[in-house]
Amino acid sequence: MTTARSNIGQPGPNAPTKDPYRASLTVTASVALFCSLLCIVVFFVLLACNSRRINIPLIRLTTSIQSVNAIALVITLVFNEVKITAETLCSTLRYVTYICYLSSIFMICAVTIHLWLVITRRKLSQAKRNERWYYIIPFALAIALSATLASIPNSAFGLTNRCAAAIIPSRNYLIIRWCLYYAWFVVASAISLACMASVLRSARRLTYSTNMRNSRYPASTEAYRNAVNARANGKRLRSLVFYTIAYPLISLVCNFPQLLHELLTTTTKRPLRGLGFVSRLLLYSEGFMLSIAFFSYPAVLHSIRDVTHSAVQYWVIEQEEFWRLRQSETRHGKSARVLKEDLSDVLLDRKDVKNFTSRRGRLYHFILLWTPEGKNVSGL
Repeated sequence: MTTARSNIGQPGPNAPTKDPYRASLTVTASVALFCSLLCIVVFFVLLACNSRRINIPLIRLTTSIQSVNAIALVITLVFNEVKITAETLCSTLRYVTYICYLSSIFMICAVTIHLWLVITRRKLSQAKRNERWYYIIPFALAIALSATLASIPNSAFGLTNRCAAAIIPSRNYLIIRWCLYYAWFVVASAISLACMASVLRSARRLTYSTNMRNSRYPASTEAYRNAVNARANGKRLRSLVFYTIAYPLISLVCNFPQLLHELLTTTTKRPLRGLGFVSRLLLYSEGFMLSIAFFSYPAVLHSIRDVTHSAVQYWVIEQEEFWRLRQSETRHGKSARVLKEDLSDVLLDRKDVKNFTSRRGRLYHFILLWTPEGKNVSGL
């Protein structure tokens, strides 16, 4: 099978036909998988360094979505590169992929519901209490729908086994897919769009109410403080509104072409390879698009900047100071005792000396010099 969302009517791994777009789709899936794994790794690194700033519902939900996307992309790459003939293994992998993508759709809907509760309803305590349901309901629904699909016999699809393939999906197959997949996608998208419209209306009213009606330069300290708070709240509100729009659009752009492709191939009774390639390309790119949203979130950007600043302070500034003292000792013939006293002002213990004299320390120094913080330090 060459599609991420296991289309039982699509060409399978043991089909005799060759996909001319296979290499492009494999590269796209690999890039999206790398981006998804990068988001997961960065999240846990930042969580260990600054849990108070990074441990918020929107970032946790995005990381969960990226996790299930990564699992689905791994299975996709396995299907693309390995010929699987065992029906049980093939069907199991397809159902796991089915669960991953359905739960991803439902969790994106949960993101918009959470932002709707925060912005429109202004129920922060309720949104916090409901957070566990943002994970329980999507996975429970996805597992239940996948189990229902697994219980349907092969004869209902007109196939001899679940690894068999047909270029044009049958009518029964499309009906089953609509009942167990696309209908739920349409419902989740409708809820997301309704929440998005409500958030946009509320944000417009909030933005209008926080506009400054006084002079451009406040006269009193209290007025200046109110102006600064209003500006900060407006920036935070615009950021949340952006994510309220971005997540439903990502879900629609990545999933709707797949729905359209299966519908058109079944009704027209002819293969649409170009549309099939575009639909799979967009489907695989969901992890990449969510990575852009993840790394553009202000809390993630600020946390990365703080971690980079701390790393540059230690691995660049203090390491360069260490080697500067070493070179000074070599040139001027300082005694070991004087050198030790000079180094005691910079280094805390022998571990620092070991870090700065190791290859790992030099590698970190080289990498961090290419960061914006490192370039600013090197320009001093």
